[in-house]
Amino acid sequence: MDAAGNRTITDLLDEQALCHGHRLAIVHEYQNGDISQLSYIQLREAARGFAAGLQARGVMPGDRVFVFMGNTAEYVPLWMGLMLAGAVIVAGNIYLTAPEVAYQLEHCQPALALVEPTHEALIREVCAGMAQPPDIVAVARGSLGPEGLSGALAGAPADYQAPDQGSDDLAQILYTSGTSARPKGVMLTQANLLWCGQAGAANSGLSRSDRVFNNKPLFHANCQETVLSCLTAGATAVIGERYSATRYLRQLIEHRITICSLSGMLCRTLLNQPPTPFDQAHQVRYAGYAINISEAEIAAFIERFRIPLRNGYGQSETMLYITLQPHASPSSYPSIGRATPDREVFVVDDDNQPVAAGAVGEIVVRGRPGRTLTLGYYRDPAATQAVFEGGWLHTGDLGYQDAKGNFFFFGRKKEVIKRAGENISAAEVEEALMGHPAVRDVAVVGIPDPVRDQSVKAFIVLHAGHQADADAIKAFCAQRLAYFKVPEQVQFMAELPRNASGKVQKRALLDA
Repeated sequence: MDAAGNRTITDLLDEQALCHGHRLAIVHEYQNGDISQLSYIQLREAARGFAAGLQARGVMPGDRVFVFMGNTAEYVPLWMGLMLAGAVIVAGNIYLTAPEVAYQLEHCQPALALVEPTHEALIREVCAGMAQPPDIVAVARGSLGPEGLSGALAGAPADYQAPDQGSDDLAQILYTSGTSARPKGVMLTQANLLWCGQAGAANSGLSRSDRVFNNKPLFHANCQETVLSCLTAGATAVIGERYSATRYLRQLIEHRITICSLSGMLCRTLLNQPPTPFDQAHQVRYAGYAINISEAEIAAFIERFRIPLRNGYGQSETMLYITLQPHASPSSYPSIGRATPDREVFVVDDDNQPVAAGAVGEIVVRGRPGRTLTLGYYRDPAATQAVFEGGWLHTGDLGYQDAKGNFFFFGRKKEVIKRAGENISAAEVEEALMGHPAVRDVAVVGIPDPVRDQSVKAFIVLHAGHQADADAIKAFCAQRLAYFKVPEQVQFMAELPRNASGKVQKRALLDA
């Protein structure tokens, strides 16, 4: 499916403003409870105002603009405004350190950096060391008020001059988390984003009556998919500033949420909250979630909150899901679902040949670069060629497919542990360890072994007030895993090293 044609985000906003008018498009809730909301007409006008302000500052089509902002009410209309102006948004992660920001700025060479005042000092510090630093503009919270735009990017919607645009134009760069190498800039076109909205709305069964909640960062593909899907369907996207376990259930109830986005961590922290009489007083028909959650946790979550959990799998390069559990016939845990109707997904060996059902190989997906798949990696032709080797997009993840078409995640290709001829999924061992009542966090890696090639080592963080020793951990695993998967070494830590995206930095563990 590629119904974008030569349409652009400008067309989407115009069409939906005409169709849905004063219906709410975006609702934003800050941590202090303040609410900001935009109708479809107001969103289009705010985006045009930002676009006019950008054009007045000299931003030209094709210019990269680095956006270093959290989930503020300004983010979505500014994101849209950048695309209306023909600029390329580079979505920066506000949790990055100065060296990480410096790498991305040097790599993408933006003409302009838009930052929240909270982060302005860091950006100015980094830019001071650049040979060609971008202009820096602070975008304060409250720039988007009931009287319209104010501040450095204020512009009149009537002053917006639509540039000559097409669906194949580059619209956005999202940097990968860089868990195995330097972050790569995933290039996404206008068609990619339109198609993401179309596929997301169809796969979720969205209608204009839906209200979808997401409090993950807007600089990540997950939350962006929520916004694009809702805009496509005429639904309402409700965006939280950030996650709060103590407020989450209230937000679902007060905003009349029908679909929400969760993760393993979010499910666990919600389960750890004291039960209330309102645990099931919501209207949520299902929640999408990530794969890092155990079967026992899924059962406990569904039993307590009566929210069906729907597993799926995707990445920034595929914007977003390539497999998803069907509504009518959900796959059994731990399946990551079946190929979505718009995808060709296979499991292949190292020679790019499909493997038999049940055999582990790399998950690959076929599509059209720049339309249904990323255009490639910015300023990295070698990585682009590698990811599209053999005409497939290589996910870098291992998995298998059963005879019924259900896919299962096995682990990152570079994280598979090879012990005495056996392939061991680090993710599987981590899942088993997370079932131990004393374990709060875990990472499993392969370390060199002079006899068996590699052996299994677990880095474990315990819950406060809990105790466990290495022998107890090994005995627990031995009851749940084949002998060759049981960690031979166990190291306890206060915390695991994580990058700005929250992913464990296993290279740092290996180097320690």
